[in-house]
Formats: sequence, C-alpha cells, structure tokens
Amino acid sequence: MATNSKDRPTTRKRRAGFAAGALTLALLPSLLLGVNAGAEEGSSRLSPRERVLAQMAKDPAALINVSYGEMPASPDVLNLGKRGTAALARCLQDNANTDVRAECARLLRALGDRSALPNLRAALADWEPSVRYEVIQALESMPDEESFEPLFKLYQRDDESQGNRMAIVDALGAMSSQRAVRVLRSELRKAPKKDEGDNRGRVFTALWRSRHLMARQTLIGDVAHVLGLKDNDWLVLQGTEAAAELQAKQLVNKLVPLMGHRNEEVRNKAVYALGKIGDPTATRALIGHLPKVREARMLNNIAFALERLNPKAFFPAIEKLAAHKQAVIRLNAAFVLGDVKRPEGLPMLEKSLGDPSDFVRTSAIVALGKLAEPKAIPNLEKFVGDPNPTIREEAIYAINKLSGDKKRDLIYKQLYASKDAAKRPQMRERAAITLGRLGDTRVRNYLLGCFERYQCNLWEIDDFAKQDKDPRTAGRLLLSWARGRSVLTGLLGDLKPAGGVAVANSSFDEALAHRAYRNAERSSLLIADFGDSSSKQRLDSVKGHKQAWIRLYTGVARLRLGESVATADLMRDYDNLPVEWLPRAVTLLSTIKEEAARKSLKPELEKRSKAPDLEPAMAAAAVLLSWDPENAFFRMLDGLSSKITEERELAYYYIERDDSKKLTWVMRRALSREQRPFTRDQLRVILDDRG
Repeated sequence: MATNSKDRPTTRKRRAGFAAGALTLALLPSLLLGVNAGAEEGSSRLSPRERVLAQMAKDPAALINVSYGEMPASPDVLNLGKRGTAALARCLQDNANTDVRAECARLLRALGDRSALPNLRAALADWEPSVRYEVIQALESMPDEESFEPLFKLYQRDDESQGNRMAIVDALGAMSSQRAVRVLRSELRKAPKKDEGDNRGRVFTALWRSRHLMARQTLIGDVAHVLGLKDNDWLVLQGTEAAAELQAKQLVNKLVPLMGHRNEEVRNKAVYALGKIGDPTATRALIGHLPKVREARMLNNIAFALERLNPKAFFPAIEKLAAHKQAVIRLNAAFVLGDVKRPEGLPMLEKSLGDPSDFVRTSAIVALGKLAEPKAIPNLEKFVGDPNPTIREEAIYAINKLSGDKKRDLIYKQLYASKDAAKRPQMRERAAITLGRLGDTRVRNYLLGCFERYQCNLWEIDDFAKQDKDPRTAGRLLLSWARGRSVLTGLLGDLKPAGGVAVANSSFDEALAHRAYRNAERSSLLIADFGDSSSKQRLDSVKGHKQAWIRLYTGVARLRLGESVATADLMRDYDNLPVEWLPRAVTLLSTIKEEAARKSLKPELEKRSKAPDLEPAMAAAAVLLSWDPENAFFRMLDGLSSKITEERELAYYYIERDDSKKLTWVMRRALSREQRPFTRDQLRVILDDRG
C-alpha cells in the first residue's frame, strides 16, 4: 500500500549531509586522540593541527592565518564544542583560503551556535560561490528573520549560481517568515526558465515547510494548482502527498484524473490521498478504474481506498476481483482481504482455499491468519499435510495465530524438527524464532548459535532471552558482548548475568588503556545497568577527560550509580554540545532508568526545554518525553503547534524517532482532542507511519 513519504524536509534531516561526512571522518584516527595522548604522557610535541586546535578555545584569531592542511579534523573541532565558535566565525572574514572559509562555515552549521549569525550573514558577500553555498546552508540550519533581507538580495542577483539560489530557497522555507512565504508563492507560479531548469519542486518543498503560516484555504489552492500541472511529475507527486496530509475534499476532483497518470508513483499516491481524504464521491471513479489496473500495488491501493470510503461498495468490488480470471489479481484480492481484517472477508477467503493456483491458496491462508476468526481453523487444518511445503508452512502459522499461540508443538514437529527442516534451513530458522518468541526452550541452542554466527538479529532472539531462566543463555550472550557485540548492551543490562560486573569493569579498563573510546562508552552503559557501586572509582578517574563523549557516558553512569554531583558535569557538557550531537545525547540520557537519577536531572532538563535556543530545548524535551510520555508530551505538542518552523520540525523529528507504544497511545488520545488543523495533520502523519 502506498504511504506518505517519511523523508520530510526537517531542519534536523537537512543537516544529514554534513553529519554523514563527519561520521566518515570520525572513523579515521582522530587527531584529538593524539592531543589526549600527549597530555596524558606529558609530551609537548604538537603537530600544527594540534597547536591550532589547542588555541581555538582561547583565541578568536586562531584560524586567521591557517592553511587547509593545518585545519584540525572535523571530529576534533566538534569535540571542542561551542568553545570554538568565535574562532570559526572570525575565520569567515579574515582567512584568505577559500577551502578553509568553506570548512569554517560547515563547522558552524554543525555547531549550531546562533552567536555566529552576524558573521554568517556578512559572509554572504564572500567572493567564492562555494563559500557562499556553505554559509547559506548554515543560515538555513539556524533560521532567523534577520537573515531574510541579505538572502533575498543574493537570490535576486543575476550572477549568483543556480545551486546557491536553490539553497536560498531551502533557507527561506525554514525561516518562519511571511515575507519568505510571499516570495515562495510567487516563485511557484512562475514559468521555468529554459537555462535554469524547472525548480518548482524545490520551491514547493520550501513552501510546504511554512504551511502553518498560511490560511488553510490558500494552501489548499496552492496544492490544487500543483496537482493540475502537466509538465513536472516530481512536483505533482509532492502535491499528492500534501493532499493526503491535508485531507481536503476540495482536492478530490484534482486527484481523480491522476489515477491514470503516466508516472506510477503519482498514480498510487493519488489513490492513497483519495483514501485518506475519505470523500465517498470518489467511490464511483475508483470502482470505474478497477478494470484498467495492471499492477498489484495500484489494485491494493484502490481496494484500501474503497474500504475506507464506502465498505458497502468495497466488498462487492473485491468479491469480483477474488473471482477474476487472472490468478495474480485473485492473489492480490486475498492479500487485501487479509490486511483489511474484516469478518466479511471470511467467506471469500475460504472459497479461495480451493483455487487451482498454489500462490492464490497461499495468499488466502496467510490472509485467514490475520482475520482473528478461529472458526477458520478446521478449513486450514486440511493443508497441514499439503505436498506444497510453502502452503503447509503458512497453514501451520495461521492455525497457531488463530488459536492464540497454542499450537507450538505443531510448529516444532512439522517445521522445526521435521525431515524437511534439514533441506529448508529458512523454514527451520523461522520456526525457531517463532518458538523462541513463545518461550520454547527446545530451540535455545539453535537461536544462540544463529545469533553467534551473525545469521539472526538481536530482535529475533531477545524475547526468548528475556524469558529463558537458564543462566547459560545470559552467559553466552555476555561472552558475545565481550567479543564485540555491542548491540547486546541493553539486553544484558536487563538480564544481569553472573560475572557481568567483572567483565564490564575489565572491558572499561582495557578500552581506556588502548584508547578504544567507543568500547569504553558501551562498557560504562553496562556498568550503570548492573548498578554496582564498586565501579564508581574507575568512572571518577575520567571526569576531566578530553573526549566529550567519555565524559558524558561516564557522567550518566555515575549519576545512575547514585552520584548526584554528576548532574552539574553532565549539564555543562550538554550545553556545549554541537547541535549535530544532540540526538545521540538524547539517546544516551534516555537510558537513565533510576528514579533518583531522573529526579536529579529533571529540573535542569525542564529549564532547558523552555529556553529560546530551540535545538537544545527540544532535545531536552525529547529526553523527558522518553521518561514520561504522558506528561512530557504537552511540551512536544506545543512544539508541533509552534509558529516557528524550526521548532515544529524538531518536535516532529523527536516524536517520530521515539517509537514507544506508550507514546503512540498518548498521541492517539491527543489526536482525538486536538482542534488545531495543522497539528492534527502532523499527528495523523506520524501515527500513519507507525501503523
């Protein structure tokens, strides 16, 4: 089924390009490690890059006469945090090297320190297009109304590069400015110039980011205009996605003709939008289009749209498809009936069990397993001995599901331990994972071996590991963790295997000795999960470490082990973090489970969540949300309803990345009460994506 794109233009996601580059550099041997090593060993021999890095926090002029070869590596500058802002900002004006100025602009963008905005605006006058491009992107990531005038003047220059002009369009979309909205609406209706290409799709993306600043009817009119265009498929596709979010009945007449569009994505998104709008007047057009469909995806989307618009019309239409001459259409009809999960589909699916096509029968069996109708079990039992192994397998799983997971012995005997299992390893693996989820200890060795051989993922075995009381399971997982399987850290924190404290402490000591700081970080997490106060001394030994993440991870561990004074250290480092690092900080702080630790940190996070600097404010709110979705969601809801684009997008980003079931429940309740149209739109989109 077609769904709304998750790749929404958020401030956070627009920084992904730089973040990816920074990550690549982070994987290289960091020069900062050399600084740490030198400090630890008392050496005074520093390379030119190390000397520059050491000066950046103290001297705003540190980068004026630096060549590109002397410029410190990105991870090292980011580790310095906002203490390096003044030197980077001065670099934009006073360094004569083009590459260095461009790098300074990129780093200012990653730091997100708004004190650099005046210098960035001044740097729009730089002679080099490559520098201006990086400056424009930095201004987009720190949107401010005062940036409108210099950006718009640059946009109007005939001699500005097309790439920079489009970057300015992006920046205008982030600005929360009525002046920017007027410019973008005007650009959307201009005919594209032959020598520039058609950039209206980029313009609409920017305008859509500012949709909350527009009257809803005005916005609907702009979307209708886009849907009516014939010469830009990407722009029309964006219009269909916007229509699905707005759910405005006025757009139905614009969407119906698009069911026959030349572009497959446009066709499917148009049908999806019609289903989301839910206007019954589209029923006739959807039914009329069914005989013309030549693709399974379109067939499924029309069926789902009909089920939403008019169930009385849906079932007669799907019944015809279930009896169609072509097997592929009958197969997809069965698939749709299963996903709709309505009891009215039971007779049609039972009829499909007698289809001459094995593929159709398989689709019908899988669909019956989704209906929650136990009376279908007798008909499914006929297929337990079917000569087709796929039919046999799906019938057994469907029977087990309809019986409430009471047929584990059938799965074990027929799928896991049968003669066929030796010939079909994928069948056996699926059976073992299913039995593991049900807590069947007969598959212990298989599941652990599967994970140890990197053939199974953690999510496929963690339910079993949490249920299994045999200490051998936790012991083998601890051994895997010690061999480098960091993904096990959280699970082992729950299992608390015997000997785990000693292994975690030794791993931490070894990591520091070899400067393997990622290993030290994961070890500190496990130390905190085990809650052994004997570990405090080794954690205290790195309080003044030059690596920010070592200080943060061990600070969290110290706090969780009862050292409340760690709160001040944590908040000092938090306030200095580059904005690019804030999502990772949210993930780290969200691991805090202990009530005393949360109580110590909560006032500081609440204070920061209300601060005017939105990046750290929304990150702080996201931590509180992970701890207490029911009470902390109000701050996120305010963010989602803000007049400021940046705040709305950050709230959307952090809500979307927190996939807890409790938050989903809180959002559903909030949606049922929410009256603000654009806020309702955003909540619906997030919940649809989760569904």
